[in-house]
Amino acid sequence: MKDLIRNILREDSHLEVLKKYFFNIWDRQVNSGEIPRIGYVDVYRKKLSKYIDQIDKWYHEFVGGKDKAFELFDQYITKLKVTDKDLRNSNQNINPNDHFEVMITRSFEKFYMEDGELEFGFYIIDGTFDTSDGQLTYEELMDDHYDDIYLDVVNWLRGEIEGYVHTIQLDFGLNYLDVTSQWDD
Repeated sequence: MKDLIRNILREDSHLEVLKKYFFNIWDRQVNSGEIPRIGYVDVYRKKLSKYIDQIDKWYHEFVGGKDKAFELFDQYITKLKVTDKDLRNSNQNINPNDHFEVMITRSFEKFYMEDGELEFGFYIIDGTFDTSDGQLTYEELMDDHYDDIYLDVVNWLRGEIEGYVHTIQLDFGLNYLDVTSQWDD
């Protein structure tokens, strides 16, 4: 993989090599029944971020445009179960003692609007959280005794999930400036 990246950066035809590389990835994803995605976090890890605008264009070419990319994004996040591990893998700063599952229910947007706002629904399935009162389960946090802690945990988790969805939309070459959420159970 490192040799491929070095070759991409050295060759005169680096853009064609890079385009072929991503098209091969997306073809493999489609052939294995997955929704094709850019892999935004991996692009940065592989030091290819200076090509991200071009990669977005190639992705849109591959899937058939930005509207189709939005349809795929919407399909991907609808009923998407997200765990603390998923957030850690996308470089979200999650306490190693926090464990949770969240369900992203749907996007409330009907079409893609560049630089617009993306709103989605979610609810917490389960979890245990490291709090000032020790390790508490999500069910324990719903007790009236923990109202303040419950609000702190839920608002913190909402922000982390919004950041995660913001990263996911980048995997589809989309560019929402604001990503917000609401309870949707």
